[in-house]
Amino acid sequence: MNARTTALAALVLAYAAAPTHADVLVTPYIDTHVAGDVQNGRGGIGASLGYVRGPLGFELDLERHAHFFNDADVADLVPAEGVDLNTHATIAMASVLVPLRIRGRAGIWIPYGAAGIGLTYAVFEAFVFDAADQNNYDTSQVNLTLNVGGGVMHALSEHVRLRLDVRYFRALVDESAHEGGYFKDYGFLRVSVGVTFAFLQ
Repeated sequence: MNARTTALAALVLAYAAAPTHADVLVTPYIDTHVAGDVQNGRGGIGASLGYVRGPLGFELDLERHAHFFNDADVADLVPAEGVDLNTHATIAMASVLVPLRIRGRAGIWIPYGAAGIGLTYAVFEAFVFDAADQNNYDTSQVNLTLNVGGGVMHALSEHVRLRLDVRYFRALVDESAHEGGYFKDYGFLRVSVGVTFAFLQ
């Protein structure tokens, strides 16, 4: 074994033996939908809790969105006059994160890929003048939802990062369901911006 091969082998072994640090990530964020089958341009809020160790991570995410569906897409749920229908949704996801920065804490830019699965709970609420008729139009649905995308974190300090995230969501809807108000699959593109608090281990 020559000197060059020996040196390369030593570097590989040293990298493999190096301790891998872990990050616990807490990210409150705001977001908006920019394309797809739901209402675009309306803001939402959310928060995620993540754990990243080496080249892989895991994240739990909870998001709340007001005015979720387009009015025209759910207008047939209520009469033409006398009822104002509002929709909102809560989305809970569990995702795998793959940060592209895999060595220590080198660099201040941390791009990552993400993919996950979860549930979208959509609520259809009607506002009517006659309170006795209120429940006649209220309904909801829960749908399995997938997401894929990615983003980038920019480290402002050891514990504070800015985060930009772009993901595509796809909700799988049972078209034969008798409850709910939107009876076909729907997808949308979400852009979120948040502040990540990193606790290093």
